Amino acid sequence: MSLNLVRVAILKSRLTGFFAFILLTACQKQPAETELMQQAQTDPAAAVRLAARRLASEEYDAALRWLRQAALLGDNSALQHALQLQQRQQGRLATAQWLQQQLDSGTLTAQALTPNIRSELGLWQGNKATVAGFEHAQGCRLTLQPVASQQAGLDTWQQLLQQWQADKQLSQLPVCFLPLRTVNSTELACSEHSNSLVHCRYEVLADEVSGGDFSQLVVIAGRGKASYNNGILQLPDNAGLALLRHEFMHILGFIDEYQLSVEAATQVCQPGKHYPNLLLTADSRAYLAYWQLQAQDIALTPVRTCAALQQPAYRVIAQNNLMRSYELALPQLYFQLAQRILAQPEQLMPVQYYFAYLARQQQNWPQWQHFMQQASEWGYADAQQALDGTKG
Repeated sequence: MSLNLVRVAILKSRLTGFFAFILLTACQKQPAETELMQQAQTDPAAAVRLAARRLASEEYDAALRWLRQAALLGDNSALQHALQLQQRQQGRLATAQWLQQQLDSGTLTAQALTPNIRSELGLWQGNKATVAGFEHAQGCRLTLQPVASQQAGLDTWQQLLQQWQADKQLSQLPVCFLPLRTVNSTELACSEHSNSLVHCRYEVLADEVSGGDFSQLVVIAGRGKASYNNGILQLPDNAGLALLRHEFMHILGFIDEYQLSVEAATQVCQPGKHYPNLLLTADSRAYLAYWQLQAQDIALTPVRTCAALQQPAYRVIAQNNLMRSYELALPQLYFQLAQRILAQPEQLMPVQYYFAYLARQQQNWPQWQHFMQQASEWGYADAQQALDGTKG
């Protein structure tokens, strides 16, 4: 096998030069396939040679199996390459899950893992690596708890927090962030599908929510689309500040100004609901009275938010903005409304209210009582009503 063929194999495989040394072994004279496979049952070098052959022919799943075999026979270099290849083929979560299984079964020892591997895959081994928090000089009208499951999320959050404090508008909001907490990726198990919303096993954060002095969670983990629901702001671990800013506005009740799905529109586009940036009728009198604005302060502009239900909807300013496309600017009126909303944070649903719902699904009534009491202490009226109902 010529070196030119090796280079072609590397390019076709879309792997980094990290694997080049494996491919180069295929240039050497090799034993017959059957003989090599027999040797690979006990000889890690033979397993690496088989992996090299499979990489050269772009049989990546087979290459991964032989790299794992070499790793389980004690070849730490093969282990690193196996983890890198599996991440490319199956994602970081699947890689972390496989690695955790080997640790649990004893086929791999903890000594085989470097700290970098652990943090990259989110197997923290009890190390609560944190990014320092931020307390606003004007106090904390809203406090958020950031959580990450892998090093990428930790690094991203550190950048986002710095950028938030440097942003002329966001830095003025009386919002605080607690020090970041980490949870093992195999426990949080955040999805990694680029075309769908990131979803995680949020119930594993119950203890964090139960003992924490915050009303909102920020989870920076997984890959896919960001979202905000039920007191949980979910970001992919490669998010930028503009995406965080957009999702933060959802915490405050701002609605997307592009066409929603039928399911989302059914929840949002209900008569009688009012939003900071959106009207469901062309009659703005109730909106102006609620926000104490004048007619000249707004400019009703049709948007397609409720188009899936063939219902009208109007934003209150003329220009496209971050609620239409997250990269766009935060308009001054929306910024002013955000400040007014933060003056009454008790109207925002705390994450404890959602965890009370999860407890009710499990018929865990002591936990329901605890979370609902927490939500009530944040001043959330629905939580207080729920507790009053149990007294009756």
